[in-house]
Amino acid sequence: MNAPVIFLSLALLRALVFDSHGAEFPEPVDSEKVPGSPLPAAEAAARVQLPDGFAMNVFAAEPMVRNPIGMAWDGRGRMWVAENFTYAERPAKLDTRYRDRIILLEDSDHDGAADRQTVFADDLQGLMSVETGAGGIWAIALPNLIFIPDANGDGRPDGSARTVLDGFTMPQENHHNCANGLRWGPDGWLYGRCGASGPARVGAPGTPEADRVPLNGGIWRFHPKSGAFESLCSGTTNPWGMDWDANGEAFFTNTVNGHLWHLIPGAHFTRPHTQDPNPLTYFLIDQHADHYHFDTGRGWTESRDGKANGFGGGHAHCGLMVYQGSNWPAEYRNKVYLLNFHGRRINIDLPERDGTGFTLRHGPDMALMADTFFRPIDLGSGPDGAVYVLDWSDTGECHDSTGVHRNSGRIYRIAHGGVKPAAFSPWKEAAAERLAASVAEADEWHVRAARQEMMHRYAEGGSLQRERDALLNNLVSGSPAPVRLRSLWALHATGGVPEETLLNLLADPVEAVRVWAVRLLTDAQLLDTPLSRIRAGALADSRLNALIDCAAKEASGLVRLALATALQRLPAGQRLSLATVLAGRVEDAKDHNLPAMLWYALIPLAETHPLELAKLAAAPQCPPLTRQCIARCLTSQIDKHPEYTGAMLAAASRGVEPVLRITEGMALALKGRRKAPAPEGWAAVAALDLGPEFNARARELSVVFGDGRALGEIRALALNRTAGMEERKAALTSLIEAKPEDLRSICEAALKERFLNAVAVQGLTGFDDPALGKVIVSSYGAFHPADRPALIAALTARPAFAAALLDAIAAGSISRADLSAFHARQISAFKDAALTEKLHSVWGTVRGDSAERRAFITKLKSSLTKESLAAADLKAGRLLFTSLCSTCHTLYGEGGKLGPDLTGSQRHELDYLLENIADPGTVVSADFKMSIVRLKDGSAAGGIIAGRTDATLTLREPAGPRTIETSAIAGIETSEDSIMPAGLLEVMPPDQTAALIAYLMHPSQVPLK
Repeated sequence: MNAPVIFLSLALLRALVFDSHGAEFPEPVDSEKVPGSPLPAAEAAARVQLPDGFAMNVFAAEPMVRNPIGMAWDGRGRMWVAENFTYAERPAKLDTRYRDRIILLEDSDHDGAADRQTVFADDLQGLMSVETGAGGIWAIALPNLIFIPDANGDGRPDGSARTVLDGFTMPQENHHNCANGLRWGPDGWLYGRCGASGPARVGAPGTPEADRVPLNGGIWRFHPKSGAFESLCSGTTNPWGMDWDANGEAFFTNTVNGHLWHLIPGAHFTRPHTQDPNPLTYFLIDQHADHYHFDTGRGWTESRDGKANGFGGGHAHCGLMVYQGSNWPAEYRNKVYLLNFHGRRINIDLPERDGTGFTLRHGPDMALMADTFFRPIDLGSGPDGAVYVLDWSDTGECHDSTGVHRNSGRIYRIAHGGVKPAAFSPWKEAAAERLAASVAEADEWHVRAARQEMMHRYAEGGSLQRERDALLNNLVSGSPAPVRLRSLWALHATGGVPEETLLNLLADPVEAVRVWAVRLLTDAQLLDTPLSRIRAGALADSRLNALIDCAAKEASGLVRLALATALQRLPAGQRLSLATVLAGRVEDAKDHNLPAMLWYALIPLAETHPLELAKLAAAPQCPPLTRQCIARCLTSQIDKHPEYTGAMLAAASRGVEPVLRITEGMALALKGRRKAPAPEGWAAVAALDLGPEFNARARELSVVFGDGRALGEIRALALNRTAGMEERKAALTSLIEAKPEDLRSICEAALKERFLNAVAVQGLTGFDDPALGKVIVSSYGAFHPADRPALIAALTARPAFAAALLDAIAAGSISRADLSAFHARQISAFKDAALTEKLHSVWGTVRGDSAERRAFITKLKSSLTKESLAAADLKAGRLLFTSLCSTCHTLYGEGGKLGPDLTGSQRHELDYLLENIADPGTVVSADFKMSIVRLKDGSAAGGIIAGRTDATLTLREPAGPRTIETSAIAGIETSEDSIMPAGLLEVMPPDQTAALIAYLMHPSQVPLK
């Protein structure tokens, strides 16, 4: 036995002082298919790469702790750990044969390793997080937030768990995108996170559906005393780490579409696939880091297995900490530390003030683990100032497609200088003087623990008069800024800060104090829901006037951002005065955050105060983005209220910038529209000469507004062979939307012109003439290969056209490979027996019988041996992918965006590929369900619905997005099946099947030369 194993064995013998709840707990079983096992915990700790002076030791490891998914500390210095055994591989998602539990770990001899484990609760399922405070233990046990009382802190429940909130979900598709991550904020609220694929409607048990708060990804918070719940921001992919810096600014980590964000209440952040649930947001705020930890040119899925080491390790992050402890050297404080899942490391990002918020720069990595099973999930400093890291200890990732390794799990401790934890007097036993003095502690862990104890005493009705008097004195004295901030937070969390004090703090010399004065003045006002439903009552005039005065004078962008977020905590009638002042601050006109935040707060005013909003849009100093969004929203109401748009144009006084941005918004609102009433004053605006871009936009809008002269100009431009191709394509698109009487002849003539024909063929789908199918087919040779998807889309828009296409494929004049699986499903959706039979004979079967598909997969697996795949023609496989799959899928940065990016996924696994190609409907994300839009002219369009307004629907098709007027739609059928049919491989010769599968499994791009 080697030395590391001996060390581990002795440690376990010393540590196993178990206090369990009995033998009924189901023994977890590993389902992991990948061979091998984790390194012994002590060996993994010994082999870590850390900066000089740092060392890692094992705080706890299996069997003392397994599958740790969350941790928290109490004021006695004990660690609480959530162990999750029910999380399962797809498609099981949640294995209810198992139970999850909350355990308590103690280091009673202060040697840096846990020596006692107590099981606090072992009857939970779907356990995703744990937190202590307010007289007990808080946990997310999907679909609920629960509270288990333990008022005396003896580590044993005082009673049964109580559901505090319900309505969280575990999504059917991406079941790792769920509610998680409980943390107390400095303001006394309990914060949590949620993935964007797990939309929820949250409220206390029994809350009517109409009163529940929608949650669509991002960060949320709950107040333990008032019971208030807020969705603080919407978007991102799957946030799984959060912390606050010394000034109380929150940052959270994310996966895929950016790894680091500054929490801005009321913000709508970018998301990779889905649309924001609020159709009026229009613009989403991107991440606040200036870099990625993977090569974005190759895609996030190509960042596993060391491929992204040069960038920072990969796309997936779990756990975030802003270090403010007392053990690590000063140069390591106030930096953001993130756990990089695939990179098996701790990344560092460096926050820098930028505009109204932050930009986070790339720093050197902090740690790199050698254990291939290292899957870090959370980190944070402990009472000793060392940092503790939870390790899920597995080989898969969030999808766990290879199974779950349930019987391993580690908690590592990273300390500087070999310092061991020192004993301290528990905060639960602290006298009033010690609690009040805690705001001067050097270690943030103790500051937070003391604040939690004060909150608990306040909730229990205890007297905190001496503590509050001392804290209030800190605010008005010359105390250091950190002490004043902490005093402010503690006062707010234990009964509030006097209004007069908060109003005075708006002029405080410390920026962070002013920021928090703004926040706390409106903290009791409920934030808008992500759908812009106003929940706030009126704010006292004294507070509102003070905020308006602050907005006019404030030099700090961060304070102005706080004021912008406060807008969504005001009723509609109080927003415009504050918003107008903020909109006039020219230094924020192109800021990363503030113009969008202004718009999010103004959305409800489009209904309640539209003419005042029109005036704001036309104001000379209104930020361009805010102006464009207002114009877009008001113009979308043009059918009932053309006066809103007219008021904007009149108030703009023909200032160049206002007119440019307002007409941009108008064009976006009317995209896809054939006709709309002209707003008053439009003729004068259209006559302006503000450059080629504006002039073209003015012509297109004039057509929509029924100007025959403009239509003639656009027709002439479309037919002008000496004009630029992009201008001609835009002009022809406008003609197609306007539908003049000679449209068919114009489009038929354009079929002969390469590049222009890709637009012309779309116009011909509006004519119900079977003969046109043959006309379009005959033009096949004139289409550039890149434009042939548009040709195929047109030929699958009507049954008669599709018949002509299938005849051409049968005759060999159009390649079978040009008909993608997506379009095959669209033909099948016509439910025309003769057409379906023809499709089967020339292309293949679009099956719906899962049992048949399963049998086919079994047959395929028997033929796709290691030998046959090794001998397959990889170049042929790449060509097959290009012709059959790239219309919808991206691989190595090339291809369409309709389906998932395949660059990474689990395509190295044969089972995964066959499941998703031969039986793609097994698990279908809502993001990739196909819709057939049937139009009143008899044609049909297929794709993914990407957005809706009252007037239009945007459909994402293989050839690109398409906007359709709602009035032209006869019906919509949304399938529960994938956009990809199941019959792709069934008519493919065995050598081609092997070539395609081998290419997809190949770890890098295959050169064609």
